[in-house]
Amino acid sequence: MQMHRKSIGAVLSCAALAAGACLLTHRKTRECAPGSMHHSMFERMMKAMPEDAPPRVISTVMPRLQAQNEEILALLREQNELLRTMKRNSK
Repeated sequence: MQMHRKSIGAVLSCAALAAGACLLTHRKTRECAPGSMHHSMFERMMKAMPEDAPPRVISTVMPRLQAQNEEILALLREQNELLRTMKRNSK
């Protein structure tokens, strides 16, 4: 009985490995991963949305926000450098 269980376990293990290998190779051969969206499909979806739809609003505002963030970071770096200079001069 013990030998029978071991052989069943070995067969099940081999079957699980074979199934996993098949799934991995199938996923690698697909053009895009599950859950991802083709670029053209995304563009069509965005064009079909109304102008005031949240994703469209965010996509138009995002570049301006990134530019503002870069400007703020540059000002903070400049301020830090000035503060360090003042601290060095006060010693």
